[in-house]
Amino acid sequence: MRPVEKKRPGELICYTDSNNQKIEHRIKEHYPDYGDAKFPLSANIGAFCSYCEGCEKIPTLDVEHLAAKSKGGAETEWNNFLLCCKVCNSNKGTKVDADCHWPHLNNTYYSLIYDETGRVHVNGDMSELSRKKAQNLLDLIQLQRYPGTDKSPSPKDFRWKYRFEAWNKASRYKELYLKGAIAEDDVIDYAHCNGQWSIWFTVFKGIDSIRHRLITDFPGTCAHCFDENNHYEPVERNPGCPDPV
Repeated sequence: MRPVEKKRPGELICYTDSNNQKIEHRIKEHYPDYGDAKFPLSANIGAFCSYCEGCEKIPTLDVEHLAAKSKGGAETEWNNFLLCCKVCNSNKGTKVDADCHWPHLNNTYYSLIYDETGRVHVNGDMSELSRKKAQNLLDLIQLQRYPGTDKSPSPKDFRWKYRFEAWNKASRYKELYLKGAIAEDDVIDYAHCNGQWSIWFTVFKGIDSIRHRLITDFPGTCAHCFDENNHYEPVERNPGCPDPV
């Protein structure tokens, strides 16, 4: 799960609206109509689901409340917003679990392991506290649903399949890139169109130029969550804290 850095209230963000007009927008503490935060959010952290990383058209994304409105979460507060696809938002529903890893507060790429089958697992190399919080995140979004398990997906939940397909596509693009058949820009362009950032970042392990571009070219990716001197491997986002991830 891509770790992101959200702009703070008062900071400036620029984006192009539906009339192709350049907009300079200063982030507000509150959005009385929280849907108005969608364009600033997508400009800040990209038009991707903050949880499953699916690439979405901006109008189809939901402004997701970290703490659910129905459970007392701040309905209009910028600090309570992320972007979310319909499936992740439906799975999360009104459940509230502040005691989990969040993509704007933790290094969630460090938290989770993605594999070629489309499965997502908790990183077992973390502390017990960190593993618990990562598992709480998976349970909150139900991202670990997979066919044939006791956590089978609902009929509308193809997230595992999108990850599986992305792994195969990223692997083919890696092979073509290493042969010199496609350029670096081609890889990044396709990753943008396909989404599933963590899959691409995992598949291109050891190819520093691509990993660097995946960090810099995807808006809002938290660069200090990765060690540029060690092949951009993930590092702790909150060192010195009880949960350093």
